[in-house]
Amino acid sequence: MKRSLSSFLLAAIVAVSLLADDVERTPRNDWTESQLRELAWKIHDNCLTLDTHMDVPIVLKRPGFDISKEHSWHEHASQVDFPRMKKGGMDGGFWVVYVGQGPLTHEGRAKAISSGFEIADLIHATVEKNSDLAAIATTPEEAKAIRKSGKRVVFIGIENGYTIGRNLDLLKDYYDKGVRYFGVTHSKNNDLADSSTDPEGNLHMGLSDLGRAAVEECNRLGIMVDISHSSDKSAWDILELSKTPVIASHSGCYARYPHPRNLNDALLKEIAARDGVVQMNMFSAYMMDVEPNKERSEAMRAWFEKYRNGDALSEAEQIEATEQYVALQKKYPKPLSTVSAVVDHIDHMVKVMGVDHIGLSGDFDGGGGVKNSMDIGQMMPVTIEMLRRGYTEEDLEKFWGANVMRVLQASIDYAATLREEAAEE
Repeated sequence: MKRSLSSFLLAAIVAVSLLADDVERTPRNDWTESQLRELAWKIHDNCLTLDTHMDVPIVLKRPGFDISKEHSWHEHASQVDFPRMKKGGMDGGFWVVYVGQGPLTHEGRAKAISSGFEIADLIHATVEKNSDLAAIATTPEEAKAIRKSGKRVVFIGIENGYTIGRNLDLLKDYYDKGVRYFGVTHSKNNDLADSSTDPEGNLHMGLSDLGRAAVEECNRLGIMVDISHSSDKSAWDILELSKTPVIASHSGCYARYPHPRNLNDALLKEIAARDGVVQMNMFSAYMMDVEPNKERSEAMRAWFEKYRNGDALSEAEQIEATEQYVALQKKYPKPLSTVSAVVDHIDHMVKVMGVDHIGLSGDFDGGGGVKNSMDIGQMMPVTIEMLRRGYTEEDLEKFWGANVMRVLQASIDYAATLREEAAEE
């Protein structure tokens, strides 16, 4: 028998009241930086540390880029490579199959599908080329085994359901390539759902029928559903429909900064009530007011117009595009938020959701980064700041990987149950 909406909401409210964190933590105000850093390294050494959203393939496409070598944001406009993962005490994370939103036409969808599989294949080729340094994981147990071997862990996620066009069968193809989360939307509406930032407003008023079917297919396969970038209504629809906990792979909280990409307290509470996880997004523009810079905006617009057809550029043009991009970043450095602001968001999430429902993402190579934490090698300042505020080793273990792995395991287990039931029929 179906439960009434009122009884379901009551149950959710009760669940959240039990999940919300009211623990009084003791700040380590009398600790030295050396002591905090030593404990931070101990934590990173002892637990699985994952960043849940890295746009690495955007940089992998550059001619001559070698992810086995150490780079820098300032000199190379690169934020992720294997040496910096090790240097920053990070075991790895989710590399993202991202395709920007284009026209909702047959040609646009076909191009997006082709691009998506090319990116997935590029991830596999890169990991295979560096098999002495990294390996692809599809389960928590595989991730632990890879970590134990001393290699970096590479999970795969999708950002933007545009990558499947209108063909739900492609979700199985992506699953077979190792994809373990599916971000339904990006910055504009697609065939599946509305985005939180489409300037045209809503197209579907939440999930479309196709979007609903996509969520159900993700549940069937064992793919986590990612609500980052989704409109509030789309997120609520996903939460109502999904049979497994959901994630927000890179999102902040609206109460700390009112940007439409951030999640309001009601959504945070509902995600927690359904045992999901929100990964705090270290994207400065979603944490602070940014004063308009006409010169920077015009320069970046001109750069984009010149090099917008990236895949069609010659190797020489791609190298030139990267060099000019680096030069523009140096000439017009973008305003950056702070590590303290990142942890302010986390503090609020903890208060609303509890420590079992929070993770972390730098959104590196996709626009992320704050002062003193501009790449995957600079995550220790975040851990240190959380320790300074009194978070425990157990809290940090959950934030850095255990929470999202719990959701992945729940998705895997639910899919296995469906297969068992089907086999018994």
